[in-house]
Amino acid sequence: MRKEILDRIHDGHQGINKCRERANQSVWWPRISKDIQDRVAACKHCLEKRPSQPTEPLLPTELPDRPFQKIGVDLLEFQGKHYLVMKDYYSRYIDIAYLSSTTAYAVICKMKNSFAHHGIPESVVSDNGTQVTSEEFRKFASDWNFQQQTSSPRFPQANGGAERAVDTAKAILRQDDIFLALLTYRAMPIPELGASPAELAFGRRLRTTLPSLPTNFTPRTVNHDQLRVKDEAFKAKQKFHHDRHRGAQQLPELQPGDPVLIKHDGQKEWKLPGEVTKMVAPRSYLVQTDKGPLRRNRRHLRYRSSDDSAGETNNTSGPVIVPDALRHSPEPQQTPTPAPDESPPPDEPTAHQPSSGGYHTRSGKAVVKPARFLQE
Repeated sequence: MRKEILDRIHDGHQGINKCRERANQSVWWPRISKDIQDRVAACKHCLEKRPSQPTEPLLPTELPDRPFQKIGVDLLEFQGKHYLVMKDYYSRYIDIAYLSSTTAYAVICKMKNSFAHHGIPESVVSDNGTQVTSEEFRKFASDWNFQQQTSSPRFPQANGGAERAVDTAKAILRQDDIFLALLTYRAMPIPELGASPAELAFGRRLRTTLPSLPTNFTPRTVNHDQLRVKDEAFKAKQKFHHDRHRGAQQLPELQPGDPVLIKHDGQKEWKLPGEVTKMVAPRSYLVQTDKGPLRRNRRHLRYRSSDDSAGETNNTSGPVIVPDALRHSPEPQQTPTPAPDESPPPDEPTAHQPSSGGYHTRSGKAVVKPARFLQE
């Protein structure tokens, strides 16, 4: 009986609050509010049609301890040609390498050339392209002793440092003289940090086509503590504007075993069901689906009720209370004032009790006036 009533309450697939308001007009039983919440949360139609998850607050990247300790890599296609873009997370120094092919071997050769100039990093951050997920690249990472970090597929924002480097590289490749443009970028001071990528990476300024005193090229040491303070202040400001502009909301963490639905940006419905197996990185989860294991960002996952409990409540049996006032009286317009449910005193005649046409509470109980009001 209760399950049928819950289905009727949810006719039209309204939200939890509206369904509760609808129930308040006609029915009641213990814990009905919780049952309505569970029923709406388990509705398959509502789950599939819900909008995309909100943007989560920005997670700033921590500044490494030294140059070329951590780098980001990404592939870029520009005017039919492919390039490998490498960015140092400490100095923002960028390398752009032309790729004759996009195989793992070609990518590895360009990275080895960069490592020969700047040293082997401790960590390399990338997306999940086939070049960096291949067994050949894993062997390269093991032989050259660096850790490989990958971001969630279909979520390029997770590798934001490399993505911004790609935008910078495209702007450089549009110039008539790409090498002069690259030199200018490396020698240009970063306003928020007060030093250029070359100064942060090598401790000296680069000589460019702009006239300058020879003393300006004397090597100098960058104060790391001051740099960290400036970097944190800049990223905090960046995070503030991002979160406010996007209306960012923190999504709750998922636990292993949680049932979820998957929807990517651009898709209209939450269709693909799965089950969380583990968290592999902050906001990144491994999900087991009918198509096999998938790794997805938290924004692409929505918690759902398990299939065996969908549409069910903890207690689907039991009485459903429909107030007498709703059965027999088409209106009352006034909201009755509840009074204590007491029997009349023994010395009072029962003839003073109100007739059956008196007021009733929402649950159907008759409202009995105290004796002192009946004597007036």
